[in-house]
Amino acid sequence: MINLEWLRTFSSIYECKNITEASKKLNMTQPGVSKHLAALENHIGKKLFERTTRKLTPTEYGRFYYSQIKNPLQELEKVEYYSNQRVKKQRHAITIGCTTDIFRKELRHVIYSFDMYIVTCFGNEKELVEALENDKVQLIVGIKKHFKYDHEFTFFKNEELMIICSNDIKIPEDLKKDEKQLIKWLQKQTWFTFDNEQDDIKKFWKIRFNTIPKIIPRYILPSYLDIIESLKHNQGFSIIPKYLIEEELKNSTIKTPFEVSMPIDHKRFYSYKLKNSNLKEINMFKEQMEITTANKELR
Repeated sequence: MINLEWLRTFSSIYECKNITEASKKLNMTQPGVSKHLAALENHIGKKLFERTTRKLTPTEYGRFYYSQIKNPLQELEKVEYYSNQRVKKQRHAITIGCTTDIFRKELRHVIYSFDMYIVTCFGNEKELVEALENDKVQLIVGIKKHFKYDHEFTFFKNEELMIICSNDIKIPEDLKKDEKQLIKWLQKQTWFTFDNEQDDIKKFWKIRFNTIPKIIPRYILPSYLDIIESLKHNQGFSIIPKYLIEEELKNSTIKTPFEVSMPIDHKRFYSYKLKNSNLKEINMFKEQMEITTANKELR
């Protein structure tokens, strides 16, 4: 069987035209280069070079043989190079969980630059918490803090909550001056939310009206973005993070029924299990998010 290293040596001698330069290119000793050439000539039974005092001149068969092996040898060297690169570069892998809203608005345009293998699982917050507890994901991105399991939380972002409604809804003028009547009227309206817990509505109601809402949502949809799209074409109200509706408010496809004097903030977190074998990947993902977020703010 022919030795690939003999072919490499022959190719280098052919291109360098002498043993000394070929040995430097191959990082071999001159006797080693001569030994490879002799072995190849012996194997094929043909003389490949005419030897002179200053250089080696390829024989007619040597020129033919070089033309036959040049391209295949280059392709083999490419394969070898990229194989070595893959071995040297060990990418870390992580499975993350998030809502479709977080993925579309926070992750979709940034994670493709991360030097990691990333698997993304979608679900509502209850489903994501269970997935983390059952080790189906290693990290949840953009979740509200909970106390069901002993999970770790680190700050991801702060979001401001806003009340929005469809454009064709008008609040009667007399209700704007009577908060109790306004609350009663609002609670009778059609409400959209994405879970039965109504955390956003409760938080908004507590800060804006200092009371607990008595609302039964008519429509529970899988994401904030689905709710926004629905309100563009149907009558109703919802409480939505401000960053998701800025473009829609600018384009007047939905509106805020009234102004709120103070911001209603809601914190979101990364969540993970402290005892797991993926802390390195988790920290790497979080660091990449911080870098890309900082770069976006600088633009």
